[in-house]
Amino acid sequence: MFSDLEKHELAEAAASRHESRFRFVARFLKNWVLERLAYSAPVPSWRASLHRWRGVQMGKNVYVGYGVIFDRVYPDQITIGDDAVIGDRCIISAHSCGTLPQKTLFPRVVKPVRIGKGVWVAPASIIIAGVEIGDLSVIGTGSVVTRSIPPKSVAVGVPARVIKTLDLENPSEMAASSGSGA
Repeated sequence: MFSDLEKHELAEAAASRHESRFRFVARFLKNWVLERLAYSAPVPSWRASLHRWRGVQMGKNVYVGYGVIFDRVYPDQITIGDDAVIGDRCIISAHSCGTLPQKTLFPRVVKPVRIGKGVWVAPASIIIAGVEIGDLSVIGTGSVVTRSIPPKSVAVGVPARVIKTLDLENPSEMAASSGSGA
């Protein structure tokens, strides 16, 4: 029923959560159903609620776009501040692990992801384990965030790099200088 890799991953993930394999599988299946519902829910607040039920820690007024994937094994390791926007088709992962033959080189790593208040993560962005995005920052479309981003920053690219610091005291100057935006 399970491949050798799946058996190994199941045992490793259950052990990392200090759970029995049965309890881990039951929670995983519950979260999988909630994720499938959230993936296609027509109302953003419904998507946010379904992901909260999975364990993603979200503040108030968080917008979750269509097709967003939060870590399937460790959703509770993801924290999103109030008034944040997570654009369509983003992926946010709180863990990584290598293939079975690479386990000694790339063991399972679980690190929390924190997205601050008022952050805008534009569509199709990827945020990996251990990243913190400071309050009021912007992550440009299709960016891959591999390291933490300071508050009030605009970061774009693969890997994402800070290209601008936002001056929120003078938003009219910011709008005039931004051109096409992030």
